[in-house]
Amino acid sequence: MGFNAYLEESMKIVILGFSGSGKSTLAKKLGQFYHLDILYLDSIFFKPNWVEIPKEEFNKKILDFMDSHDSWIIEGNYLKVAPNRFLEADQIIFLDYNRWFCLRSVIKRYKENKHQTRESMAEGCQEKIDFPFLWQVFYKGRKQKKRKRLIEITKKSKMGLIFKNRKKLHQYLKELGVDNYAASM
Repeated sequence: MGFNAYLEESMKIVILGFSGSGKSTLAKKLGQFYHLDILYLDSIFFKPNWVEIPKEEFNKKILDFMDSHDSWIIEGNYLKVAPNRFLEADQIIFLDYNRWFCLRSVIKRYKENKHQTRESMAEGCQEKIDFPFLWQVFYKGRKQKKRKRLIEITKKSKMGLIFKNRKKLHQYLKELGVDNYAASM
């Protein structure tokens, strides 16, 4: 059975990946293609000016979204909150791109969105780039333990896909029939 037929019964997708890998862009493309509501985790984790909300509140917001939607896409890692999203997901996609690619993407994104709030971000959180974030992109957010956990979660899913580069992702999207799959990715 192809993935399109599989999704006719259930449409719950989790997208994981490192900062700058294109999780939000992929979520938007698949959301448009399958007509699914998207929850960008960064959009609910932060209050204006990048203030983090308490873990319990964050967890509740995710669970409320899941409970109020029969089908969804949840984009973002935050592995310690709402772990049942991984069990409920029909598909988990992990964008396992190298750090240099992600770093270039973060810099490009910053140049394109400087002093703006992206759709996938919380209101009042303007695009920024600083040393702590660059450290997160290049090292802290990419530790081997985290990467292994992301792979483990993906492989345990009903249908897990791991993409090591954009070429493979674009090939997959083309096979699905997603129009303009390479645009803005």
